[in-house]
Amino acid sequence: MHRSASADETVSAQDEKIGIHDAGFAKRFLETYCIDCHTPADPAGDRDLESLNLVSESMDDQILLRDVIDQLTLGAMPPDDVESPPMRQRLAAIEQLRQMLRDMQLRTQSTAGQAVLRRLNRREYRNTLRSLLPIPGTTFDPTENFPAENVDHQIDTIGAALVTSGYLLDRYLEAANRAVDFAFDQPQDLATRTWVFEDGFDQQTELRAAHKAAFEFRYLCLYDHPLADKPEGAYGTVPGLPDGVPATGTYEVTVWAAAKHRDSRYGPSVVRLDREEPFRLGIRPGETRRGGLDHAQPVQPLLAQTQVTSDDFQAYTFKVHLDQGWVPRMTFENGIDGVRQSFGRVFKKHRELLPQSVRQTSGIFRQRIAVIEHGELPHIRIDKVVIRGPLDDSARSAARKRWLQPFAAKSSDAKSSDAKSSDSDSLHAASLDPVAAADVIAKFADAAFRRPANPDTVARYTGFFEARKSLGRTEPQAMLDTFKAILCSPDFLYFSTASPEGRLDDYAIAERLAYFLSSAPPDAELSAAAAAKHLNQPAQRRQHTERLLKESSAETFVSDFCDAWLNLRALGSMPPDPNDFREYYAGDLESDMRTETRLFVLDLIRRDRPIGELISSRSSFLNRDLAKLYGQSESVPPETAERFQKVSLKHRHRAGLLGHASILTVSANGVETSPVTRGVWVLENLLGTPTPAPPDEVPAIEPDTRGAKTIRQQLEKHRQLATCNACHRKIDPPGFALECFDPVGRFRTHYDKKRRKAIDTSGTLPSGEAFGDVVDFREFLIDQERFLARHFCETLAAYALGRRIEAADHATLDRILDSESDKGYPLQSLLLRWVESEMFVAP
Repeated sequence: MHRSASADETVSAQDEKIGIHDAGFAKRFLETYCIDCHTPADPAGDRDLESLNLVSESMDDQILLRDVIDQLTLGAMPPDDVESPPMRQRLAAIEQLRQMLRDMQLRTQSTAGQAVLRRLNRREYRNTLRSLLPIPGTTFDPTENFPAENVDHQIDTIGAALVTSGYLLDRYLEAANRAVDFAFDQPQDLATRTWVFEDGFDQQTELRAAHKAAFEFRYLCLYDHPLADKPEGAYGTVPGLPDGVPATGTYEVTVWAAAKHRDSRYGPSVVRLDREEPFRLGIRPGETRRGGLDHAQPVQPLLAQTQVTSDDFQAYTFKVHLDQGWVPRMTFENGIDGVRQSFGRVFKKHRELLPQSVRQTSGIFRQRIAVIEHGELPHIRIDKVVIRGPLDDSARSAARKRWLQPFAAKSSDAKSSDAKSSDSDSLHAASLDPVAAADVIAKFADAAFRRPANPDTVARYTGFFEARKSLGRTEPQAMLDTFKAILCSPDFLYFSTASPEGRLDDYAIAERLAYFLSSAPPDAELSAAAAAKHLNQPAQRRQHTERLLKESSAETFVSDFCDAWLNLRALGSMPPDPNDFREYYAGDLESDMRTETRLFVLDLIRRDRPIGELISSRSSFLNRDLAKLYGQSESVPPETAERFQKVSLKHRHRAGLLGHASILTVSANGVETSPVTRGVWVLENLLGTPTPAPPDEVPAIEPDTRGAKTIRQQLEKHRQLATCNACHRKIDPPGFALECFDPVGRFRTHYDKKRRKAIDTSGTLPSGEAFGDVVDFREFLIDQERFLARHFCETLAAYALGRRIEAADHATLDRILDSESDKGYPLQSLLLRWVESEMFVAP
């Protein structure tokens, strides 16, 4: 539609009359539409605009001015219940205020724009140790006794928050001792042994009588899935390894297993499992010193799994890593959800399928025996297990040789003269000349410090090595003590600081880039680039970033970054009720939810897709359990149930991050949903426009346990308070849009199963725009792509630099955003521009 010339002349005359192009227009605009509600005496939303100085260099004024611009751009201010300015005036004021903010930024010299000296956080510490020492990333965790890390706005890399206490220093000493001893202090030529188990498969206490009556303990049977509440038959262990395997290493585990009663006639209400899927046999480790091997343990990663498709026994072989003192436990990964209740249900609903002689059995104890002996309960039955190991572990051996090869070479003569002596014995009898010892120490220190160690530092540790020898330690033992000392050095525990010239050198840049994109030390290529002094060149940083994003380490980056950016770290902190959300536990959905979001974000970054696709994409990565939750199980065939695969989402409400179960679960409390909680999540984690904390005098929103009111009705009453309305008019609409999802992300249309309380997902945004459901609301979010991109970049910057982002930093970030605005802010391009910027290499 084209405006007529006369209309243009009228608008121009109005503009001239109110001085829309005058330098002072923005100030008059704020006085007309904003200041009455934002005075020092009564600052609505904790924002005093009367005192705002538009020519100041104050950081506080810059932060407040940016917030004013954000609220005007979003249409959140002025509120719709007061006089609203014409759109032309609003746009003119926004543009003039933006120019004022740019001028303020240019005049400002940051006073605190340097990263606080920061240490490695827990996950970085673990990864760094594993890069140095032969420590597999399975069950051994040297940081298990560390205190929980402080986070700052969900980010765990902020130096100011990473405090170092006396208690933590003690834990560093303990961790260095444990890690070095675990890596080196055990025989490496321990003979490979074979254990064969074909009988005496004692089950957990609840099943013992039934299995004696049915099988005389001839078989090991798996019924429940591993995360079942009050499990029975969830974990199968072998007799004869009460202290676990004798040495850390790789073990071959062969299991003769059969899938029994896959075609059971029991109904789904009796036996809760997906009968379309092949049974999946898994291996999870158990720590013998903890006991309770027939129940879940704090650390029990899935080491391997395979499908069991035959009713007859077949051999399935796994190669898994086991630490000393641990045992392999067999699991039915997609087993029954709550077999304890199934025994009674068989008698209640399928009594006629049992032999006449046991149909009148009563009591859970005897019914369990009858069902296991005569029934059709689906389970994995095992009649033989063979464990062989430890096998040759080439990766572990290579890592040991990296640091102790000089000792091994020196001891070769002793070893050849006594064929029965072990590597460990001959190693401990070896000796090195001082030059060779200093060389080993220098190389270990270089790797640990992520840069060439200072010669004086190497000399100091060489002296420590000699001192340990003088106390009676063998040379290899003294060397391991020296390694432990190096691992307690500030040069290992802390990141590099600026040079005397006030800038980061190439090694510090390599360190920052590596931990940013992999949470681990620089790889060989980055280290070589640092040695050649290439990384002060933006093009070189870009090249290495592109390379790292293609490698598997990018999965670690996206995983750790999403924990901060989307608050996925909090997923599982308020787990759902097992009675109401059984599928959450039966399918281990917490892990699956994280995986979906991480694969989704990584895919968009690698394909350099516009940031709006975070909200609009109609594809995602699902396994069968998530596909079932989303109502499209046909997208993932039963034969590949455990694999994540890219699928098209058939439901419009499921598009983008707002349809991810991870987001919908982390923004709920495990029992119910709250529009307030989800609305705050959207504002803070997507748009980067947090609201102030509620005043102390504001009453809490109490849940209506009688069910007489909907949450919308409760919030409408709450919003009648003036102190509440200012924020809730922004918070509530996004939350209302997401009420169509329950606490674990299932789609719903009613709050109750009897469908008496329908869900209303409509809302009105502060700008006055109305929407009907989450699909409509998503369009509003996509229109705010600048906000999405800005918050993404701000989080990237804080995460990488280890400090809070200041007002003075926004000028650089705005230039990055401006450079990619015409392309829709592609994710990888934003990341590359950030790495190329001077801000990335600033101290």
